[in-house]
Amino acid sequence: MAILDLQPSVWHDALGIPQGQEPAALILEGTWWRERATKSRLSRLTDVRETAFPEIYLGRWNGVSVAYCCAYGAARAVEPAHVFAQMGTPLLIQIGTCGAMDGSLQTGAVMVPDTVCGRDGVSQHYHAAKALALDAAAVTRARTGLTERGIPVARGAHLTWCSLFAQSDAHCAEWSAEGLRTVDMEAAVVAAVAARFGRRAVALLTVWDALAEGKSFLDPLTEAQSKALTRADALIFDVALDLAVDEGM
Repeated sequence: MAILDLQPSVWHDALGIPQGQEPAALILEGTWWRERATKSRLSRLTDVRETAFPEIYLGRWNGVSVAYCCAYGAARAVEPAHVFAQMGTPLLIQIGTCGAMDGSLQTGAVMVPDTVCGRDGVSQHYHAAKALALDAAAVTRARTGLTERGIPVARGAHLTWCSLFAQSDAHCAEWSAEGLRTVDMEAAVVAAVAARFGRRAVALLTVWDALAEGKSFLDPLTEAQSKALTRADALIFDVALDLAVDEGM
């Protein structure tokens, strides 16, 4: 049977997670630096174990079960998102970085979008909407948590694109003209999967690339920008864990 037609019990059996004991949240992270990110994030959790599916982990934070997976790109992120959403995990949290088409967004700010637009080649197979709203309560809670930690927060419409490399200056100008402020490679597919299975989704994406200025991750950052990026990268995981606790209590 094709995977889209499988029943939730298949994932419960495959991962050895009894029905009703699903993690409160799945935290997905899109980055090239998978080993470093995974080591850092899992060091915050207790009772960590790798599931039967490689590089998908379960752990606990303040008594709440949390799943974590570092998955780069929509084609990879869709897989753990699908498994946990169909199995019953109520909240999917995408963290990572993004590029900004809006020149007012500075490196180290965090985009917590209201809506996500999926042009990644995968999202449309889960939900046909051109734009999906993220969960309002989780969005508000995430923005509050970031603001309390002194992190500048951006809001608005966000795009998920198929590749970091397959984006041109012309693309960025077109996206900006549409009112899309930032772009990543995972958030929309996670939202589309959540919508298909009746779950909730939120994204916390640290601004890195200044696309409005024609700059990519290859361009050097100032010392202040580098510190802001590093600080926001650490704190988005703290806020994600807070969201998981809110969901699990």
